[in-house]
Amino acid sequence: WVAAAAAVAAIAVSMIIAVPDLPSLDQSRVAQIDEIDGQLFQIIDGQLESLSAGAWVDGRERLRSGSGSSAIITLDDGSQIEVDERSELSMTRRGSGNRIDVSRGRILVAASPQGSGTLDVFTNEFMVSVTGTIFEVAHGAKGSRVAVVEGEVNVLLQGNTTSLTPGEAMASRMDFLTLNVEDEIAWSRDADQYIAMLQEVAALQQDLEAIMATQPRYSTRLLSLAPADTAVYIAVPNAPEKVAEVYDVVRARAQSSDYLAEAWAEFESATQGQHLDEMMSWLREIGYTLGEETVFAITMKSVGGEPLSVPVVLSEVDAGAFAASFDQQLQQLRDVLAAEGHDQELEIALINDPGEALDGQLSIWLYEDILIATVDAGTMLDMQTVVENGGSDFMDSDLYGLLQSSYEQGTQILGAVNIQQLITPIDQDDQTLEHTGMSNAQYLIAQHQQEDSETSITADLYFAGQTEGAMAWLATPAPMGSLEFFSGDATLVAAMLLAEPISIMEQLNELEMPNDVDVTAEFELFYSVVSVFGGEMAIGLDGPLLPTPAWKVVIEAYDVSPLQASIEQSIALFNQYSLENGVGASIALSAADVAGYSGYEVSLTVDDSIAMGDWDSASFNYAYVDGYLVATADSALIGRAIDFYESGSNLQADSEFRELLARDGYLDFSAVYFSRLGELVGDITQNLPSNLTAEQQSAVAAMDAGAGPSMASILALPDKIHFAYSGSTQMPLQIMSQLVALQPLLESMAEQVDTQ
Repeated sequence: WVAAAAAVAAIAVSMIIAVPDLPSLDQSRVAQIDEIDGQLFQIIDGQLESLSAGAWVDGRERLRSGSGSSAIITLDDGSQIEVDERSELSMTRRGSGNRIDVSRGRILVAASPQGSGTLDVFTNEFMVSVTGTIFEVAHGAKGSRVAVVEGEVNVLLQGNTTSLTPGEAMASRMDFLTLNVEDEIAWSRDADQYIAMLQEVAALQQDLEAIMATQPRYSTRLLSLAPADTAVYIAVPNAPEKVAEVYDVVRARAQSSDYLAEAWAEFESATQGQHLDEMMSWLREIGYTLGEETVFAITMKSVGGEPLSVPVVLSEVDAGAFAASFDQQLQQLRDVLAAEGHDQELEIALINDPGEALDGQLSIWLYEDILIATVDAGTMLDMQTVVENGGSDFMDSDLYGLLQSSYEQGTQILGAVNIQQLITPIDQDDQTLEHTGMSNAQYLIAQHQQEDSETSITADLYFAGQTEGAMAWLATPAPMGSLEFFSGDATLVAAMLLAEPISIMEQLNELEMPNDVDVTAEFELFYSVVSVFGGEMAIGLDGPLLPTPAWKVVIEAYDVSPLQASIEQSIALFNQYSLENGVGASIALSAADVAGYSGYEVSLTVDDSIAMGDWDSASFNYAYVDGYLVATADSALIGRAIDFYESGSNLQADSEFRELLARDGYLDFSAVYFSRLGELVGDITQNLPSNLTAEQQSAVAAMDAGAGPSMASILALPDKIHFAYSGSTQMPLQIMSQLVALQPLLESMAEQVDTQ
């Protein structure tokens, strides 16, 4: 099935790639010549014909500027192109956005908003895609360059996509130096304006980075004040003041800029900006009075025998400043919401005594320098006792000690769940909890930290006693020889250590053998295969995804002889079934020596009755190497995998892989996932056709080819499971969801192929 799946994927991609790039049928009047300083020509039948201002140009017509000449051209989508001297270009109308081809010279593009499409600029070395920005593209004898003035551009070069922001430049040939952006665009008639814009953006970025920097917190008074029956605890750095400061910086920069002041004035006069100052004023006043942290706690109560969750908010506060401005700020907030059409009354009150709290109303009580807020009157009375005593019975709990330890290590965002408090007596009788191993789970504690573009996440799941059920399927941390078969350039690798597979089967309860002799034989065959697996396996993509996926699977196999006999028996059973039932398919197994190891090729052949187009066969290879079964898409990949294994030059020696390893005191892990999904996305986008619909272009544009490498690992310990993630802020799940967004594209393209 692995071979069949790989073959189907390869066929589907090949079909997509085979669809030609179809520009729009109507290529008339794609662009108009606005200004010409000197001479601008159109190349027709090998001859140069002069153009004048106001002339229209059709798509795919080649234009060339003369010596010492320049021109301004406006595309039909509103984008403007400034053309430097001795430059040659053409423009093509497409449904997904116009295309500009630069044969030589330099152009500066002010792209208009493209909606769901993109404006693409090509040289013979790279492609630049934008949705609305200002940038320069140059092409000469030493290669191609792109420089960004405003916004963001994506540059596709040799299968890799790089995102560039204002002030950044990139060359197609890295051995030739790239000028800074100011020098690169100096030829433009609007160079002074663009350079000033760059300086404004750079200064704004520095200001914002300084504001948003958040330092780890190593202690807190608020932990001791959490309610005794806290089931959920979340601690975050205070945000209102940060938001207001960012707004202040952006507004000040915009208003003082000769180039941004007009746009900012238009924004403030628009409907959505009319009440922004009032909203930010409220956030600022609230933020200035709060301490560095806010804690959200959820307590569990029983009302009439039914569980009831009650939220509690805690924060250190300048009580005098908060109380002095509360009524005024609350009224301003109500006015803003009313002006925006929200007519529901805000049930918020600042109370002087906990006895004034009302159920359903957000009551805020200030006790010295502590702010307590809740919507439950009884909980507010309980919190009065807590703050007056300086702490609650929560301090005596194991969860308190675990959270205190997390603070001591430094944290930005910290969350914890008391699982047992959230499980009702009815849930405890559910066998699903027992089978999944969650019946004795106690606490989940997670931390999140971010520095620049790197994210770090850790999570610990604690148990009362030994792990059970599915939670015990992962083996304890140990070396993984399977990783040695992957190269340092692998795009995606997932590996794990399982408890011996046969023991997992026993945990799932012994299957009742059917009376049918043939089916019984198949069950026995299945158990004989499972019994020789050692529990270690790895799967990954070690090479390009397109046009043929370079997949690789490595499985630990203790005893080769029965495993190979089982494979041969399985193939014989398939062929027998196919022959008896007229399936029209057969599998052939042939032996081959692979670098001195026993190797095999498995080939599937189908007849015309079930063949898919030109596809009538598929194959894959595998070999036994020192207790591992290594399977790949072809024999060449098997040989390379063995080279990595024997030379030691493999994934575990790669610098990016080693840099992301968790510093947790353990030499190994129970499971690990490593990815370079940004490179995978770039590989996919490079091979997609360009005649995409607006919806398809939107799905492709959402994919982030600039995401860096990332790693997730799991340690399965006797009474705890530890998870760690480090790497790109674009987490794998986010990028994988972007890949899933391409499903409509694949289906649509397949339908087009079927129609043809």
